[in-house]
Amino acid sequence: MLIQKANYIKDYQIEVFFSDGTQKNIDLYNFLKQHKHPVSKKLLDKKEFQSFYIDYGTICWGDNDFDISPFMAYRGDFDA
Repeated sequence: MLIQKANYIKDYQIEVFFSDGTQKNIDLYNFLKQHKHPVSKKLLDKKEFQSFYIDYGTICWGDNDFDISPFMAYRGDFDA
């Protein structure tokens, strides 16, 4: 299962479309705020956050500096 398409909704929310036909809205705010990776803090800038793209079924930022795997997006457990 891969991410086929993703659309920015608002704030830190992304609408994600998976190869199995599932559609989910994910909110990454808490995840980015708590994550230890230095790029995650940069993505708290909404303009930076909106610059994501899909690469091989994964949501990515920068030159693959930070990504959200399709499995993690599918589970949607970004508060932990």
